[in-house]
Amino acid sequence: MTTTATGLSAIVCLALSACATTSAHVEQREDLLAASGFTIRPANTPRRQALLDRLPAHHFVQRTKNGKAIFLYADPLVCDCLYIGSDKAFGTYQDTILQRQMARDEQADQAQLHRESINDYNEELKVIDTDEEGWDWGAWGPGWW
Repeated sequence: MTTTATGLSAIVCLALSACATTSAHVEQREDLLAASGFTIRPANTPRRQALLDRLPAHHFVQRTKNGKAIFLYADPLVCDCLYIGSDKAFGTYQDTILQRQMARDEQADQAQLHRESINDYNEELKVIDTDEEGWDWGAWGPGWW
């Protein structure tokens, strides 16, 4: 019985630490999004919440507004908000991520870390192209573009 309880405790601790690590990673990413020029809009109305729910959590989605690329990053878990960025803001974010990956490569074993860095870089910059039908730009208010 003690062994089972100890094993269960270990599993619960591992699960909680994984959640904390994921949450911390998301918060770091969002700090970088804000620093890169993304605007934060809370999902504080039923319309905004419905639109936020249509987007994949913690992934980039590219949309078009007035012929320009707009990048969206939905966070329904940490801040319950939408990050909205221009092509320039997304480029700044990409550059910063690449610089961080290169710094990590210089500090560790080059072969293994390089493979991991490429995978991390690709995942970090994944943009999902989704259908824009019914998307309401007006719900997010002026001033972010």
